[in-house]
Amino acid sequence: MRTTFNIYRNNGLKLLIVIALLANFTACKKALTEEPKSVFNAEKFFNSVDEADLATLGVYQSMCNQNTLAFYASILYENDNDIAQVRDVVTSDFRGVAHYAITSESIYTQGTWQTYYEGINRANLVIEKIPQMASFNQEGQGKTLNRYLGEAKFLRGYYYAELVRLFGGVPIKLTPTRSGDDLRLAKATTDEVYQQVIKDMTEAIALLPEGKTSDERISKVAVKGMLARIALFAGGFSLRQNGKMEQPSNYKELYQIAQKQSKEVMESGVYTLNPSFEQFFRNQCQLKIDPNESMFEVAFYNLAGATPGSSVIGQWNAPAVAASTTLGRTNSYVKTTPLFRNSFLAGDLRRDIAVSTYQINAAGQAVEYTAAQDQNYAPGKWRREYQLQPIKDLNNTDINYVVLRYADVLLMRAEAENELNEGPNAAAYEAINMVRRRAFGKPVNTVDPTVDLPAGLSKAEFFERLKNERAWELCFEGLRKYDLLRWNILGSSLRATETALKTYRSTYPYIAGTMFKEGKHELYPIPLREIDLNKKLFQNPNY
Repeated sequence: MRTTFNIYRNNGLKLLIVIALLANFTACKKALTEEPKSVFNAEKFFNSVDEADLATLGVYQSMCNQNTLAFYASILYENDNDIAQVRDVVTSDFRGVAHYAITSESIYTQGTWQTYYEGINRANLVIEKIPQMASFNQEGQGKTLNRYLGEAKFLRGYYYAELVRLFGGVPIKLTPTRSGDDLRLAKATTDEVYQQVIKDMTEAIALLPEGKTSDERISKVAVKGMLARIALFAGGFSLRQNGKMEQPSNYKELYQIAQKQSKEVMESGVYTLNPSFEQFFRNQCQLKIDPNESMFEVAFYNLAGATPGSSVIGQWNAPAVAASTTLGRTNSYVKTTPLFRNSFLAGDLRRDIAVSTYQINAAGQAVEYTAAQDQNYAPGKWRREYQLQPIKDLNNTDINYVVLRYADVLLMRAEAENELNEGPNAAAYEAINMVRRRAFGKPVNTVDPTVDLPAGLSKAEFFERLKNERAWELCFEGLRKYDLLRWNILGSSLRATETALKTYRSTYPYIAGTMFKEGKHELYPIPLREIDLNKKLFQNPNY
């Protein structure tokens, strides 16, 4: 059984207590703009390393929530994209979030906004209080406390990165909220938010210890990988308040950060590719932290299988399973397309792992979909057959969300090198080819002309190969929609996908290309409740 920081595992009651305390002494329980209801005296809490540890674990806890990475931010918000969608063309419930019919009154985005700001406020408290502790400068304890400080800085940066990815420019608050604080803060710009994220993560790298962690807590090398991702997002296109998709003027400097950090991750030798693509996802489903490839993942566990603490991974994004089977029900709301399945090259072992073409009926039998039913193809990475633990709940699982794995770092390195060198260099080729070799069952460090990309590709040609490689390798892992967005091809990709699917079958149920509106749907609306409470906020374009 994996080690975890989740409140229902090893730290059990103590962490549950500290969460309750944090909810009080960080004051802002429900939203950035809400007046505090009560205040706990934090001065009486940060008196030992153990208490600082528990407070830091409380910052992590904001990830372990259906509003964030247990459901909405990891699965729902990635859809619809060019390779997956939420099933059914209904737009009146959660499907509307995916089908670009969302409004500012959405309970989904309201919950996400509140929970991420809750995590930021908890991080602010840890960042303020740990350096004030008497043991902060003591040998031994000081090193441990610096680690917790680094974790809090990383997590604050990560939560702001999530907010800017979803909502664009948002208010930045870097101090813990206290009774009487004016929480009505103005929006920062998208670039200002990313600057703060990069600052937090850079400072975290300096504070964290070398090597891997043995649990789901962040490591120094993993922060470097996350910083590479953030730099690519910051350097890519995003919707600005003027209603235009724009790339920052210093985007090459940001790509240089991604190049540097991904290079350092590779050269560290701390992480490698699991030789088996399939085994990586079997490990994830069997609640094992992959010792080679998993760089950062969010822990989920609930003793009874209910919420809070559980996720919908392997339930929402897996092949359909009838409830009466011993495997447990899968609603299979996320669907992929036959065109995406057909895009895999012959011999690519990822295809049949990534895409499932069957359902499991009430008798527990796998039944292949007919050609006319292929709109029901589903993600296969987290299928019930991989999940060996007894089913505790029909709606939830204990499967972690893997935020970052080493394969992504390799592909980010290839992308940064291609952009900065106006075409692929040897480092770009080697990085992408390592991923490709694993996909075809080849030794990852051995040149293989049968699967390696051909030499002499132009910058544009290499980018097209990279775009496809990221889809085949990272499909359904929470990144595809946002890759398309930062490349400024989300709308065109959705329309091309809808045209291709309607050509494939005129009745194919896909509406994202029609529903998506440029200059609007690249961002979610700022929750109306926040604007009502904070008159310094203003809505994102065209909502």
